Amino acid sequence: MENANNENLLNQKGLKKTKIRLALLHHFMQLEHAQSYSDLQAAFVNEIDKSTLYRNLISFEQAGIIHRINDHSGTAKYALGAAPQRGHEHAHFVCENCETVYCMEDWIPLELKLPKGFKTNKVQTIVKGICAKC
Repeated sequence: MENANNENLLNQKGLKKTKIRLALLHHFMQLEHAQSYSDLQAAFVNEIDKSTLYRNLISFEQAGIIHRINDHSGTAKYALGAAPQRGHEHAHFVCENCETVYCMEDWIPLELKLPKGFKTNKVQTIVKGICAKC
């Protein structure tokens, strides 16, 4: 059933249903935290070459299947779900011990009071602490 759902999602987003995309999507569906490019490379060692992985991440991000998180480390992380839209942002929790990044979907965004003439394009909130696993 999951494979059919994944195929439908790729179809809805206008992406070809390739073996690699289905495997990558399945991988993201099994995770509860964000993955770096290196994490994904390690998970698919000998299955997906670097450039194919990178191209598929870009395609998934552009299609709104995953979103990129720029955390404190300077390394982009990727998580399932479209990029938060203005007014529907969510925070990301970064564990200071294991450096795992989690999406906090139920987070209520803070109301920003910007100075006159300022305009917000994107809000990214990073919450740091210790995760339940640590």
